[in-house]
Amino acid sequence: GCGETPYLKVLTQLFGDRMMVANATGCSSIYGGNLPTTPWAKNQEGRGPAWSNSLFEDNAEFGYGFRLTADKHREQAEKALDLMKSRIGEPLVESIKKAPQREESDIRALRDKVLSVQSSIQEDTTEPALELKSLLEHLVRRSVWIVGGDGWAYDIGITS
Repeated sequence: GCGETPYLKVLTQLFGDRMMVANATGCSSIYGGNLPTTPWAKNQEGRGPAWSNSLFEDNAEFGYGFRLTADKHREQAEKALDLMKSRIGEPLVESIKKAPQREESDIRALRDKVLSVQSSIQEDTTEPALELKSLLEHLVRRSVWIVGGDGWAYDIGITS
């Protein structure tokens, strides 16, 4: 049987709306990518996990690429936020950059601040504002998970 599915359910309950899943081919890819049905769902705000499947052996690197990309997007978003500091206001910019993201309440509070920024630059068509608009969602850290079984972990034939 496939023991990964209960873990995926718990992960989506804990991190679902900001979760990125790099999935190795195996049981969890059948569970996670069996269209037209899929276990991944969005919440009432339209947010849900991003899921992608990779080949057996490269899933660790595939998932690491997710992490590097998420971190780079956040870095770019913070730089774009800094460029708009005079328009948005330094207190809001600094509170976003220093916001804790440990609890669900922290994430909700940060998303409210990001929405405030979005509202304040909605009509702005300058290049810095357009750049920031394209990156705003990346101010909330992604939770990246690399999922797979013995195949991508080079453990085929060793476990019972």
